Amino acid sequence: MNAPPTRSIANTTFLSPPSEEGCPWHWPTLRTDLHTAPDRYTARTLWNPLYGLPGWTRDCGRRFHHGCDIAAWETRPTGQIIDVVMTDCRNGTDIPISVPGVFPVDSVAAVTEGWLSEVTTLPDQSILGRHVIIEHIWPISGRVFFTLYAHLDTITVMPGQWISAGQSIGTMGTTSASADARRWMAVAPHLHFEVFNEEGRPYDPYRLLVHFIPFSRR
Repeated sequence: MNAPPTRSIANTTFLSPPSEEGCPWHWPTLRTDLHTAPDRYTARTLWNPLYGLPGWTRDCGRRFHHGCDIAAWETRPTGQIIDVVMTDCRNGTDIPISVPGVFPVDSVAAVTEGWLSEVTTLPDQSILGRHVIIEHIWPISGRVFFTLYAHLDTITVMPGQWISAGQSIGTMGTTSASADARRWMAVAPHLHFEVFNEEGRPYDPYRLLVHFIPFSRR
């Protein structure tokens, strides 16, 4: 098991997806409508339907997002009113709004088997909040890659533990060192999911989920 590399957050391009067949992934959350309702699978805001997608999807296309923010399937009201400022990207107008806050209750699972490489249990130590990183091996090439699951409320696994595909690793939450990020997650709760290689260079996580989670009619 290796320590995870430093994520290359300055990198604004994604690696090409690996040619790894026979490597089906498990759903990372309770949501299973990626293939049937892709517009609902990722988190979105009133003015930004691309909010949860990877790429140049933040701050009116000015900020690169490395993760796929998978929208919560189940939430409960918090009883709080959350004040946020939306931007109308058509004209740059800032629009303050107040909306009821919600909290996610989804469980979170590993997409494929591997060793638990890193666990951060403090909610305000990182902008990623409580998060875990799992080390995996591509079965054909033998190359190492990592998956990251962030903003968790609880973590139920320990560093060095072997994790099976589909094993619960915790529950979705709204943790982050950034107060602004916590406000947005109270409006659009989600699991922040990333995939990167042994050099810390990112893959497009949404594209990999589409490729490695087989479509099935249920």
